[in-house]
Amino acid sequence: MKPGKFIVFEGIYGAGRLVVALVDKVRAGLAAEGVEVYELDSPDSGRAQLMGASGLDGSWRYGRFDADFFFELASRARVSAVAREKLAAGKTVLCKSYTLSSVVYAELKGHDWFREDLNVLEARARGMSGAHPLVADLTVFVDLSPEAAARELGDRMKGVFTLDDLKKQRSIYLAELARLPAGGVKALHAAETADAIFPEAMAAVRGLK
Repeated sequence: MKPGKFIVFEGIYGAGRLVVALVDKVRAGLAAEGVEVYELDSPDSGRAQLMGASGLDGSWRYGRFDADFFFELASRARVSAVAREKLAAGKTVLCKSYTLSSVVYAELKGHDWFREDLNVLEARARGMSGAHPLVADLTVFVDLSPEAAARELGDRMKGVFTLDDLKKQRSIYLAELARLPAGGVKALHAAETADAIFPEAMAAVRGLK
């Protein structure tokens, strides 16, 4: 695998622990093969809320929008800058949640990110409006079933998500993944352990040219 690859890992709510475990294994696997790896994590809406984003003004031309989405975009811009720097140094960058997480979140909130100005903001956050857009060389989608994700979330779902929400989230992810070049996407039909999906994930990473 040539150096300077950007690899993103995504998953629905409830897949977070599995994604983290998988990234840990991929990082260790690459390091064992002599690949320089840098790992980062785009804050999602849950962590944004914990940091107080819900107290920010969410006024928006289409009504009121949860401010944590804008926090995500700001975080995405910073992640893009750091990733670009590490990639230029020849490192392979592993990122937990990046492009699709905020797009899916927007759609779950009832916004059409593609037809509204949200797509412009997301593109700017990724540096897409410049001469050198930062896009993932590989997007790994950990396709944990909504039922398994619900079991993982347990009581944390109460008053926040329903099983139907998780099913809808997965559906949106799959639709957005279909927009990406087929050679840059790897969907892992996930068992509930990282060990089960690691070989397939590692093979996809090694296959990058």
